[in-house]
Amino acid sequence: MEKLNFQDAFFLRAESPSCPFHVAGLMIFPPPEGAPANYFRRLAATLGQLNGLWPVFSKKLHDPDATRTFAWVEATDFDGRDHVYHYSLPQPGRMSDLLRLVSRAYEGPLDRTRPLWEVHLIEGLPGGQFALYVMVHHALVDGVGGLRMIDELLDRSPRGNVPVSPVQRATRPNKERPALTQMLGDSLDALLKQAAAIPEVSGLLASMGRDTLSGRKDTPQFPFSAPHSIINSELDARRGIVTCDFPLGRLRAIGARFDGTINDALIAICGGALRQYLLTQNALPKKSLDAGVPVSIKADSAQDGNQLGYILCPLGTDISDPAKRMERVVRTTRKAKRDLDHVSPTANADFANLMFMPYLVLTLTGQTQRLPPPYNITVSNVPGPAGVQYLEGARLNKIYPLNIITDGMGLSATAISYNSKLFVSVITCPSRQPGIGSLDKYMKANYEALRDALPRA
Repeated sequence: MEKLNFQDAFFLRAESPSCPFHVAGLMIFPPPEGAPANYFRRLAATLGQLNGLWPVFSKKLHDPDATRTFAWVEATDFDGRDHVYHYSLPQPGRMSDLLRLVSRAYEGPLDRTRPLWEVHLIEGLPGGQFALYVMVHHALVDGVGGLRMIDELLDRSPRGNVPVSPVQRATRPNKERPALTQMLGDSLDALLKQAAAIPEVSGLLASMGRDTLSGRKDTPQFPFSAPHSIINSELDARRGIVTCDFPLGRLRAIGARFDGTINDALIAICGGALRQYLLTQNALPKKSLDAGVPVSIKADSAQDGNQLGYILCPLGTDISDPAKRMERVVRTTRKAKRDLDHVSPTANADFANLMFMPYLVLTLTGQTQRLPPPYNITVSNVPGPAGVQYLEGARLNKIYPLNIITDGMGLSATAISYNSKLFVSVITCPSRQPGIGSLDKYMKANYEALRDALPRA
């Protein structure tokens, strides 16, 4: 058995019927030229063998009800084809139809008695396009792991194929156990790392606390100091998806103009869009909303699962000027990166766990409204595949990553770069957030405002 770390187990413990904890990717392709009549049937059959490409798809929970001791084991009793759903949109299929369908598929928790993944192959988009929607429990992968999976699924050549291979299954459970000396050595090493990280975490929290108490608005914020807002309510099971595409080169120029990055520009755009949205609802808090920005601290050789640090960045929703908002974001993230550079990966993970632990208690007891949220919205950006990519001869046109939302944190914006564009998706709870479907318009308007701040060529 493979015991889960705290972050991975958190994503299972905090899950509820109204707040599933899976992440997903939505990809859109035109069919390859000269595709045979059985192209989609063959593609669906290939997708049913993805556990031969991604061994993580062969994991399942040893005991789904053992919430104190979650562990993975190899699943020897499942057929990958049962995890693939193949259907077509009613004609004429529209992007809005696809997002509605994917939203419905996203709403239900994955079956914990089986490996925690699903693949949806959806035909019927305009121009003969089709979509691939892959859903995996967050306990299995983080953003970096998801990017690796995309790289392995796609190919740089239209003549490439998905490199699935036969799965070698164990005929009986592996009863071998590590030697006692090895177990004691591993435990001692872990304890020493945790002890060494305590002063680092304490120093990081003390610095953030001083900045928060002094009223500074351009520094990383203290956890649970974010204001309540209508996007931080208890959720029901309804989900919506808002998407936007931005030119990557122009976003890079915006970041450089303010001595920042593409990610800084994305945070500022989200902040401006949320300000507009909350103003239309007469629900804008006086204090700026905060973004939780995940930062992977996983080594290149690390195994599956999650190893995340967090930057807590004010979104500047209390600022009307887009340029000034961007300047605050850049100052904040620059300081946060300096702070994180001076602490170990263990301390980074411990800081994230310090946010997760009280939030887990509040979630499990239905008390998320008793305290301010640790932050208001997740804003995440991961680099996408390099160059044009193909799936069984079909060229990837668009790709949208989808993240989790939960009680008290009802919006999550995730972006991925691909083929000269930044593709952004926002998971929402429309029944709790009136008018949230217009968020894409507000995001585009704030992008244009930052773009107009660039010097004329």
